[in-house]
Amino acid sequence: MTIEALSILVYALLLFAVIATQAAYAGITAGNDFGFSNRDDPQPGLGPFGRRVNKTLANLKEGAIVYLPLALTAVALEVSNTWTLVAAVTTIISRALYVPIFLAGIPVLRTLLWTPSFVAIPLMAWGIATGLGG
Repeated sequence: MTIEALSILVYALLLFAVIATQAAYAGITAGNDFGFSNRDDPQPGLGPFGRRVNKTLANLKEGAIVYLPLALTAVALEVSNTWTLVAAVTTIISRALYVPIFLAGIPVLRTLLWTPSFVAIPLMAWGIATGLGG
């Protein structure tokens, strides 16, 4: 498995872990009635941690919308070079550290850990472009 493919796997597992955390937290704080409802009303008992879980998931999804298609493109086109490798490793490390720090509520470190994953997006795009001779 290439590092680029591994970054897709890690990203997917992080998304799954935060979704599972969100569901478990909702079950604990809002109860099964909320879980099986249409969720027309705000989640009861959300609290600061629940809001951080929701924000963490929203941020992961926002990043996934841009990063994952690029990483999938690199894998599908079999483009692997210094740029795509750096982008993939940066994404894996940055996102894997970012999630628990955001959930723990550590504000400045959270942003410092998020920034490399943001920078990795244009790096991946550049790696694909240069790998295709563009």
